[in-house]
Amino acid sequence: MVPYTKGGKGMVEAVLFDMDGLLLDSERVYAEGVYACAEALGVHIAPDVLAATIGANEALTDEIFARSDPAYDGPRMRQALIEWMHREGYDEAMPLKPYAAEILRHLKARGMRCALVTSTARPLAEAHMRAAGIWDCFDAVVTGDLGLPSKPAPDVFLRAAALLGVDIRRCAVLEDSHNGLRAGRAAGAATVMVPDMVPYDASIAPCCAYVARDLREAEGYLCR
Repeated sequence: MVPYTKGGKGMVEAVLFDMDGLLLDSERVYAEGVYACAEALGVHIAPDVLAATIGANEALTDEIFARSDPAYDGPRMRQALIEWMHREGYDEAMPLKPYAAEILRHLKARGMRCALVTSTARPLAEAHMRAAGIWDCFDAVVTGDLGLPSKPAPDVFLRAAALLGVDIRRCAVLEDSHNGLRAGRAAGAATVMVPDMVPYDASIAPCCAYVARDLREAEGYLCR
């Protein structure tokens, strides 16, 4: 992966972390579950439609899926996903991405403040983070059930910076999704992409201060 630098990163005082696909290896799990449940419910969800929902909250996800297939029913899909995740053992524990725990602990040791900013509702986000042993690493948490506009709107990152008491211009956003990167850029933060299911491409270049291969490389960029 070639790094892309858009100007200086300035002094980073806080790091705002996405969860799914960045700290948790959950986007692949989610995709598998969506395809399985959609088939059972008689709904067609194409890969590009699913990709468009990465980083989106529940309301925006429902809008995108329903626009693709009018047979889509949000509550039925969510209930089917809950049942599927329980059967597969993903309702509590979810695998961490490599170096996820380490980057959080290292940044905290350097005095940086950390926030979790996720489109997932708080009960599930907290369950996953507690199961992974990293819930206590976060000084603030912004979740998808707060009623804020979904990424790519900047509101969730602005709220996180306000909760931390740090100017958003002194914050770095770590994201895997294009929606999240657009939100971070619109908020005024430095944006670092760590690609997961959706790769880096030229369309997202204006929203990336840096593109890292993994979280270890992202830490190196933030702390150099």
